[in-house]
Amino acid sequence: MSVRSVLRRLRALLPGVGSDSDASTAAPVRPRPRVAVVTQRARPGLTLRHRPMQVVYDEAVVHEDVSLKSRVLGRTTRLVFKPLLRLAPLNDRTLTTLRSLDKLSARGPRSRFVEPVSFELDGVHVESMTHRYGPTSEMTLLYLHGGGFFSCGIETHRRICERLALYTGATVISVEYVQLPEGSVADSVDDAIRAYAALVEMSDQPDKIVVAGDSAGGYLTMKIAELANRRGLPAPAALLTFSPLLSLDPDRIDKEGVARVARVRDAYLPIGRVAVIRERWLPEGSAIEGEVSPLDAADHITSPTFFVAVEDEMLRPEVEAMALLLSERGVTVETHLWRGQVHAFPVLADTLPESRQALRLAADFARRSVGEEPVTSTEADPRRHDDPTHEEPVVGEVVPEEPATRTDDAVLDGELVGEGRRRWFFGAG
Repeated sequence: MSVRSVLRRLRALLPGVGSDSDASTAAPVRPRPRVAVVTQRARPGLTLRHRPMQVVYDEAVVHEDVSLKSRVLGRTTRLVFKPLLRLAPLNDRTLTTLRSLDKLSARGPRSRFVEPVSFELDGVHVESMTHRYGPTSEMTLLYLHGGGFFSCGIETHRRICERLALYTGATVISVEYVQLPEGSVADSVDDAIRAYAALVEMSDQPDKIVVAGDSAGGYLTMKIAELANRRGLPAPAALLTFSPLLSLDPDRIDKEGVARVARVRDAYLPIGRVAVIRERWLPEGSAIEGEVSPLDAADHITSPTFFVAVEDEMLRPEVEAMALLLSERGVTVETHLWRGQVHAFPVLADTLPESRQALRLAADFARRSVGEEPVTSTEADPRRHDDPTHEEPVVGEVVPEEPATRTDDAVLDGELVGEGRRRWFFGAG
């Protein structure tokens, strides 16, 4: 087979390789932005495009290399999941079915080194966990799962919370907020801020509470920061967001003149369907406390903020817009843009090396924000590497064997009580 034939087959498998079809005619908001490029890989990868990624927020860290697992996953979601999401009717029956399927995640593997504890924060169901072999930390991390306000929950996001508990050393508390069809986005926001306020009230160190979330959970993360300011509550020590939804109008990218610099090729989120689900997010008579969209609430957000976004996902322009708005006000911002990943890919920590790397970077940011030493940082600041061929190894995870084997994996019920640090270690028996 000739080289030309091989190239033709590669182009057929990976649309966009070797072409300029993804380039937008819109110019970045800043002329000639500085692009910091980091190619970090856990195993041999393939750069999907030959030209450097264009950015609007010129302090963003760009991750160019893509693992084989990520390429296969991206192709699969485009061929299978995206058509299903495009065609499925968004009625109560469909939403209920999706929620039922989410429950199957509870049967998946759990970490042997984490014992979840179920309780309530001001009537909101949550699950708390601490990893036995995580670093020492006084941090509490409140996590809001994604899922478009109509799917996913504690079960689907248990593994990412376990990873964050391991990498940060924090007590991670995952929130089960109300979703469609039982409630609107306004109800989700109410649950989120109630859980945060209750955590602040009963915490010995409210200045070390970090809030994190992916996609719709990223929206709630930013709303907590905004409403904490409006209500006079302590601001979160840091905000960690993975592909956050920052505007309930998905087509809005004109904030502060932010331009779209890459064609949207979101792996599984059909743009047209977002407009349909938006009607259910905010039904008639529903009122969200504060601003409807976090993009309009940047003046109320003071917490150091960590962003992860994917080069060609529909939510990326909002992420760069918010990064610009916050950084220009002096708020500490760290933004990472990944090439060749799916929306909210850090959730797939058990599958993708890039997911684990993103979570380690987020964990380091959180530890620095609460005054603790990072435990997984590389010696050099990745922003300083401008060479697109530079490689930086991903540190592997090594944990000791469990001192004693357990045969049960039940979720333990308990209350958040006691003095000092709350580390959830319970013996079987």
